Amino acid sequence: MPHGRPHFVHGKILHNTGSGIFYRMEVALPERIDFVPGQFAMVSGWPGNDPLLPRPLAIFRSGGARGKGTVEFVYKVVGRGTALLSGLHAGDPLALTLPLGHGFDFPGEDRSWWLVGGGVGFSSVFPAAAALDGQRADFEIFLGARTRDHLPPGEWIPGGAVPGRVRLCTDDGTEGFFGTVAAALRERIDRRKPAGPSRVAILACGPREMLKAVAELALPLGIHVQVSLESSMACGFGVCWGCVTAVRDGEKSGYRRVCKEGPVFDAREVVW
Repeated sequence: MPHGRPHFVHGKILHNTGSGIFYRMEVALPERIDFVPGQFAMVSGWPGNDPLLPRPLAIFRSGGARGKGTVEFVYKVVGRGTALLSGLHAGDPLALTLPLGHGFDFPGEDRSWWLVGGGVGFSSVFPAAAALDGQRADFEIFLGARTRDHLPPGEWIPGGAVPGRVRLCTDDGTEGFFGTVAAALRERIDRRKPAGPSRVAILACGPREMLKAVAELALPLGIHVQVSLESSMACGFGVCWGCVTAVRDGEKSGYRRVCKEGPVFDAREVVW
């Protein structure tokens, strides 16, 4: 699947509203820009250009018609840059470079897909669900959070109307499965054992500890796992080498850039 040439564009915010701990921002663009689920944008626009560096945001949705485009982001306020973003309003300008990075791959063979999102990682998982739904592929979604307040609003969740398609998990048991998404996946694997797990593929995005737990559970069973790594970034193009992660290629080990060769990697390559 092509992963697109990056564009540097100026846009204007259409809306930027909070829903619990998450913000959802839609931006008008001068052209339609398509993306692969898992790709991201480098975004800036706060007054005074302080902080200087843009912030990476996963692309949640894009669209457009008649030569114009829109792009949508879901983000969580975790530092100064995202706090400044949350204070912007409709009509405010933004500078964006997108789409960036290597997104999820969807091999053509017939298989079931398990999509795993932890925290704000659902912002990469939900576009993957939309793409699979467009292919009429079989998929299930597992969403994990510390408490119910850290789960996305129900109306954002694709496939929520299909019984058994969405599994909510909370560490404190305030919503859905009492435990981690890795524990919920283990239970799901046990229920699937008569059919075998080898025709399953997992796409996951979230905290590194969660991704490691998912990989260590699934890989020994022959399940193909793609992980979208979260990382602080400076340039977004792979020039500064500030977001590297350790990887292995056969007997050799080295480093790859999360912004360029990632953020999506084959979990077998990542040195956890």
